[in-house]
Amino acid sequence: MPTAIRYNIRSEKDGANVKVTYDLRVPVGGPALIASFSLAVDGKELIDKTHWVPGQVQFNGMQFTQLQHPENDVTVAFSISSNEGWIAANSAVLRGERRFDEVVFSGS
Repeated sequence: MPTAIRYNIRSEKDGANVKVTYDLRVPVGGPALIASFSLAVDGKELIDKTHWVPGQVQFNGMQFTQLQHPENDVTVAFSISSNEGWIAANSAVLRGERRFDEVVFSGS
């Protein structure tokens, strides 16, 4: 059975500004590694693939983006996979009608 990657991803909208924090970890001492991670807001990929290195045991950080039309709903989507075949993916909406909104994904 594949080892699950623990993750916590939080997207916070403040008007046109969106801050996304993420923390991904595999259990210490196990064989699992983070194979891929994708994180997009309104279709814009936030993880710089030129600096992404597959095979990490931990990956965390913070990214910022600015919405072109903050009055519109925007989708926040992510996908994570491990070298053992474990996969997690989901999406949710930051609502345009709200100046402040947040979306949180977590799992283990």
